[in-house]
Amino acid sequence: MDEGVLADWTELLEDYARDWDETFSGQPHYFTQEYWYLFVACLRGRWRGTPMSISSACQAMKTGSNRTREERINRAVGDGFLVKSKTGDDKRTTVLLPSEKLEALLRGHFERTLALVQQTFGTSGKA
Repeated sequence: MDEGVLADWTELLEDYARDWDETFSGQPHYFTQEYWYLFVACLRGRWRGTPMSISSACQAMKTGSNRTREERINRAVGDGFLVKSKTGDDKRTTVLLPSEKLEALLRGHFERTLALVQQTFGTSGKA
């Protein structure tokens, strides 16, 4: 592959990471990869109509003990990024949903960075 294209790609990835950090400016503990996995998985689950259980959300994160993962979730719930909701016929299953606030932040982040990919590489972004 052409090194110039790869250089453009690395620059775009760096811009993506910076945009993520700016999206959560003022809250540096959300700059971590673990919150990226958690937030994106919860948002994708909502968009696809398959919200994540607490257990699935914990598994989406790549590091940390179960307690650490649950603490991350509780912090995100407390800060208004995730919402716990009871579901199922018996309302015994708890799922995690992105709050309206988180969905707006992530949608903005993904739209900005997708536009940058399209601008840089001339793609439509359609799957």
